[in-house]
Order: sequence, then structure tokens, then C-alpha cells
Amino acid sequence: MRTAPSANDFDRLLLSFSRYLWILVLLAISAAFLSYFVSRLQPGVYEATARLLSAEPINLSSTINAPQVRPLAAAAYREAAYGTLVLERLRGRFPGVLPKENSKVREKMRIRSIETVGSSSIVFVLSVRDSNPKQAAEIANAWAEALQEWEAALLRENFRRVALSLEKRLDWVNTQITRTSNRDDLAGLRELRANLEREMGIARSLENSATGQLSILARAEVPSQAISPRPLRTAAIAAFATLLLGFIILTVQDRLLGSRGSFFGK
Repeated sequence: MRTAPSANDFDRLLLSFSRYLWILVLLAISAAFLSYFVSRLQPGVYEATARLLSAEPINLSSTINAPQVRPLAAAAYREAAYGTLVLERLRGRFPGVLPKENSKVREKMRIRSIETVGSSSIVFVLSVRDSNPKQAAEIANAWAEALQEWEAALLRENFRRVALSLEKRLDWVNTQITRTSNRDDLAGLRELRANLEREMGIARSLENSATGQLSILARAEVPSQAISPRPLRTAAIAAFATLLLGFIILTVQDRLLGSRGSFFGK
């Protein structure tokens, strides 16, 4: 028949804990000092952050199919940030710095988007981690500029296609003008040609000068403090873990041996 737990079990546990308290404290202090100095020996990792703003779309009013800048989805920017065009530009500027594996690049360089409430504007936060704080800031700023250039190149390509489409329509209209003898039709075709020429001029101008919707909201600054390792935090965690482990061991000892003895002797 099992006996009920003694009312002095908890008191005995506290007595056992107080008996070995000085050992636990000594071990906790030793673990804290060891963790602190080991952390200090590790190279520091710094994080620099740049911010980009995707502004409202630009609408260009016109009488015919006017080229328009449509806002891209946030996911498109996030994927483009790790795309070949953007990363190759960064690797050319910082040779040997960026890892070749895409998974390691995502560990070193991270992007997240913040969509503002009540508008279609999006803020992109680009964070770069490196053992060199100055280099971390330089890579973050270069990454933001590379993403801007990617969007501008995409936009200019879209306007180039619009200009080619308008040019084909203009060739068709010129062909019709040479074949038409009716004055009313000829006047309408000439007006259409003037509109197409104006539209094509707009598209060509935007093809050469479009800069996209992304603008630098805040450039990355050189971080003054490493994000890891943090020796004081590591030492505190080591000391607390040592005390907790010691308390667990004493509790297990009390459950197994009760008042008959201890793992460490009476």
C-alpha cells in the first residue's frame, strides 16, 4: 500500500536546495563568465537597413490608349530582390562577398514589405547582415539601388513595347492615307496619325527617362552595435539555465531518494 506524500516533502526540498545553493551559485557564475568570454571571442554580426517606398501609380491621360504605370504586387518586388539581375549587379560591385547559394543569400539579405493602410503605397525594408558594419550599410544601399534599377528597366521595356505597337499602327495609318481618295476619310486618318505620333512621342520619351515608382525612403547607416553575439545576454541565459538545471536535479533526487540520502552524499 502506497503511503501518502509527507507534508515535509517541500520543506525537505527547500532544505536540500539551500544546502547546495552555494554550489549552484558558483556553477552559475562560472557558466556566466565562460559564456561571456566565449561570446566575446566570436566575430560580431551587424545589420544595416534601407527602406524603399513604392508610391502611388502615375496616370497619363490621353485621347488614345495612353501608357500607364501600374503598381506591381509586393510579392513581385520581393522575388525580384533575389532575382538574377539584381544579385548579379551586387556581386559585380561586391565580388566574393555574397554567397553563391540562394538560401544563404536569403539568410544574409532579407526583405519585407509593409503595406500602408488607406493607400496603395508599400514600404520595403531591406536588411543586410555582415561582420563589417560599413560593408553591411554599403550592400543594403546598393541592394536598394539595384532594385530601383530593375524596376526602371522593366518599366522602360514596357514603354518600348508600347512605342513599337504604336509605330505599327502608325505605319498602317500611313498606308491607308496613301490609298484613300475620300477627303472625309483622309481628314480622319490624318487626325488619327497626329494622335498616334503624339502618343508614340510620349512612349519614346518615357522609354528613355522612366525611373519607376520606387524611391529611397531612408538610406542604410553604418550600425554602431552588433546584433549578435550579445555577451551579457548570453551570460545571463547561461546563469539562469544552470540554476534551473540544478533545481531540476535536486527535485529528481528528492523524488527518487527522499530523506534517505542524495546523489552527492549526505
